[in-house]
Amino acid sequence: MDTVSPIPELVERLRRGDPQAAEEVFARYAQRLTSLAEQHLSRKLAGRLDGADVVQSVFRTFFRRSAAGEFRIDSSDELWRLLVRITLQKARAKGRHHTAGVRDVAAEEPGGGAALLLHAVTHEPGPAEAAALVDQIETLLRGLPALYCDLLRLRLEGYSVSDTATQLGVSRRTVHRALQFLQQRLASGGSES
Repeated sequence: MDTVSPIPELVERLRRGDPQAAEEVFARYAQRLTSLAEQHLSRKLAGRLDGADVVQSVFRTFFRRSAAGEFRIDSSDELWRLLVRITLQKARAKGRHHTAGVRDVAAEEPGGGAALLLHAVTHEPGPAEAAALVDQIETLLRGLPALYCDLLRLRLEGYSVSDTATQLGVSRRTVHRALQFLQQRLASGGSES
């Protein structure tokens, strides 16, 4: 990508489905759009998504609609304004999505079974508390794949959802789903959900 394509030509190449054109647009704008998206996401959402998640969605939409010939773009300013508009709309929509009803990120605030486990790990338990905690963790993890044990260990050690996902080689969504499953299982007394 030593040469920079003029925007109308680049948009036409996108319409024709040229993957190098998509790479060029991504390389030109992704970093700035990621920063913009992060500025418009609530800090409460940081464990669930980040600017890069929003930008991936922005480019999926942009490339799909470009291939359908929905845009007439004649300058880099027009392209930038369009990508900014899509980014802001996506960031707001994702914020609404992750704060609606049962998905509300505020529900992840300390409280419930996971907080009890975290509290138990962060102070020196007496012998009875230690035995009860070990029993509770064993019951919680009984019959589950090793991934759940590793995930719980990392989270109890204070790793963020993103760091846990990276350490385990899984997506943040997988970590969230596993944590939700463990919370439900803990709330039901360790029985199968």
